[in-house]
Amino acid sequence: MVSGRTLRWMLASATGALACSAPTPQSAEIPAASMSGGAGGAEPAAVAGAGVGGSSSGSAGAAGTSKATGGTTSSGAAGAAGAAGGLAGAAGGTPGGAAGDAPNGAGGMRSGDCPSSAQWCLDFEDGGFDGWLKKENGGTIAIDATLASSGARSLVIHTPGGKRGGHLEVSGAPLFPLPTGKLWGRMMVYVDGVPDGHTNFASGSGMGGGSYNVSEQHGSFMMSYYAGSAATDCWARPKAGVKVPSRRWSCWEWSFDSEHNQLQYWLDGSLLVSVDGMGDGCLSGNGVWKAPSEFQTLQIGEEIQQPGGADSSVWIDDVAVSNVERLGCPIR
Repeated sequence: MVSGRTLRWMLASATGALACSAPTPQSAEIPAASMSGGAGGAEPAAVAGAGVGGSSSGSAGAAGTSKATGGTTSSGAAGAAGAAGGLAGAAGGTPGGAAGDAPNGAGGMRSGDCPSSAQWCLDFEDGGFDGWLKKENGGTIAIDATLASSGARSLVIHTPGGKRGGHLEVSGAPLFPLPTGKLWGRMMVYVDGVPDGHTNFASGSGMGGGSYNVSEQHGSFMMSYYAGSAATDCWARPKAGVKVPSRRWSCWEWSFDSEHNQLQYWLDGSLLVSVDGMGDGCLSGNGVWKAPSEFQTLQIGEEIQQPGGADSSVWIDDVAVSNVERLGCPIR
């Protein structure tokens, strides 16, 4: 394990083994009558529409510096740790209560480790995020040394009231193209001031379909989909409704599957939402969440689709992304 453990660039020989984004739409308000039924149930009172548009345009910032763990450094030098550097240890097991694809057999990522099947890992300890673009859209993205899930640093997005925020974005090798059309991601998240509207925290997009989004609306989790029209402005919620954890670290996992039009989301190791083709509803009817023929871009951050009046901040740490398998939560 190379110190810093900020970026996972896996060598194919060692392991054995999205560039088009929809513009940010102005979300319509969903009439209360349209919210009945569906797996997610109705949102109380007047619920704003999904309005998911993937990423917003923004200026790209400097990527900073970082090192690969167990593969190559960003400058191309071979990492000394090799493929074994990311193994999490057989004792970890699988996250309790999880459903769907089993995570890495090593039980996910221990504090200080990167799963062996991850193409990218970011822990921000070296102060950078090489290989990812920084796109600010009214918010400020920075490396923060006051709050971290592990180590001493994390990524923070500070968004003033009325602004949209920002995100990091990755495309191309080693993550894309996806060998089986499936993308798995995991990150630790700390939210201070959940926006009262609709926010995307992780989004996958590509050619020939809509964007898949890990989102919230009015402070509660909501998965969302958008492909440019009211008929493709769709949502899916947990049946009981689950609030986004506030002022504590929580583990967020997701999978995007283009072949089966499937989106899954786990909170702290437990499956919370699974969309298999269709969600709870759309602004017009309820159609299939047609995924891109190929996911090509992944974004993580805070993109507020319905900006409100209050400031908000989101910290992100221990990011891991794979095109092989579910990774599981870090083991503390």
